[in-house]
Amino acid sequence: MFRRTLVFISVIFLSANLFAKEVIHITAHSAVLMNARNKKVIYSKNLYIKLAPASTTKMMTALVVLKKSGLDKKVTVSRCATCVPPSRVDIKKGEAYSTEDMLKALLLNSGNDASVALAESVAGTEKDFVGMMNDMARRLGCRNTNFKTSNGLPAKGQYSTAYDMALIVREAVKDKRLLNILSIKGAEITELNSGRRTKLRNHNKSLWKDTPYLILGKTGYTIRARQCFAGYINYDKNHNLIVVILKGKKLWPDLKELAEKGRKLW
Repeated sequence: MFRRTLVFISVIFLSANLFAKEVIHITAHSAVLMNARNKKVIYSKNLYIKLAPASTTKMMTALVVLKKSGLDKKVTVSRCATCVPPSRVDIKKGEAYSTEDMLKALLLNSGNDASVALAESVAGTEKDFVGMMNDMARRLGCRNTNFKTSNGLPAKGQYSTAYDMALIVREAVKDKRLLNILSIKGAEITELNSGRRTKLRNHNKSLWKDTPYLILGKTGYTIRARQCFAGYINYDKNHNLIVVILKGKKLWPDLKELAEKGRKLW
């Protein structure tokens, strides 16, 4: 009788575990849902595996810029900034923009050129700025992160994890200025000397979806990194989750799955 009971309990336990593993179905190789208030991880998949972060890197870039520079500071575009590969907003050498406009170009249109311009404005060179990024990462407790560029373009030795990126996003979204920019669907930036205007459109398709929650964040993609996202899900005033997806195949279905199940796992 005892053996039968033990077998029965074991079957229930195994079934429960299997069911728990099937609660969330996503294509991403690595992902996390983290309570924004206390850092409690409520869902994870390959949480600490090192992967290429692609343009989710720009969340750290924005965080450092906001801590080191004012939104009104003038950013002058260098030749180096104009030579980076796409995505670009096609700023020109010698042009000048406000830091706020360059942050919009960085976070909405994922401008790699805007990223370098901001890095040089804050630190003089992108290399020195990347040093600031890595210093910030260490202070936040990111033990498995190493940045090599300010924009997430492929570079040898550049990596992060879903957990580390969640820590970065958690710190970044404490700044309401960042949240305000991430919530913009479209904008125009203005060159300060000529008045030339450039239209921007947010790459975050979630902003156009009719859902009972709001998803703000930064997309990313390279051939190696695949589809990535690092952001923030706002359900209501007291319920907010950090969401990170790395190396996904179907970003928007994955993000929807995580957002929907996040309400139930809270």
